[in-house]
Amino acid sequence: MQTANFTTNMVGISSDLLLYRLTDGLVVYVDIAAERDFTFSNIRTTAEQLGQALLGSWAWSKGDVLALITPNSANIASVMFGTLYAGGIVCPLNHLSTASDLAESLKASNAKAMVTSTSCLDVAQEAAKIAGMFKDRILLIDDAKGRTEFRHFTMLQSSLSESMRPETNPGEDLAFLVYSSGTTGLPKGVMLTHHNIVANMIQNAVVSDSFTNWRTDKALGFLPMYHIYGRYV
Repeated sequence: MQTANFTTNMVGISSDLLLYRLTDGLVVYVDIAAERDFTFSNIRTTAEQLGQALLGSWAWSKGDVLALITPNSANIASVMFGTLYAGGIVCPLNHLSTASDLAESLKASNAKAMVTSTSCLDVAQEAAKIAGMFKDRILLIDDAKGRTEFRHFTMLQSSLSESMRPETNPGEDLAFLVYSSGTTGLPKGVMLTHHNIVANMIQNAVVSDSFTNWRTDKALGFLPMYHIYGRYV
């Protein structure tokens, strides 16, 4: 996400807190099942590689939408930031939805590609077929587990040495397109700019800084990351 116009002393956030959070060796995610730690450096490097691959291999354009249909995964951060790196918009969808419901959101968002999990691949693939998305635009966020016709997202490689990143206007350009639950009708896409996301992150940081020691404390992540609440936290 673009953080232009935000400074380390804005709304009382200490520069020490921000600098520590951006330290390369800082572990920001722990995947208990995979017994793997993800540092800020890991996520940044993987995100930049994906962003370059989207730009160089798939001719990704500013404003293109990537649908994310998966249970919680530590790899979501790299996919999310990689999409934003390439000027794209992240569209997280409920992986427990039916193929027809997912297809409606894919068509409404005009999603250009999808990252999904093997646990919901069959439904996601059917949704992509209904929405007219090509099969080669489906990437996996986890191990293929025998589904060799699909690539892991880290296997997407750029055909160019380096692609120029599109310029982003943080106050106008979208970072996320998050669909509502559709309680009273069809789900509706909520458009969130880069500034929307950063502002809410700063709000959370201001509150948590008063009772959290980011050098030692840990937080259990159980909120669904397809939901905006889980995405922010």
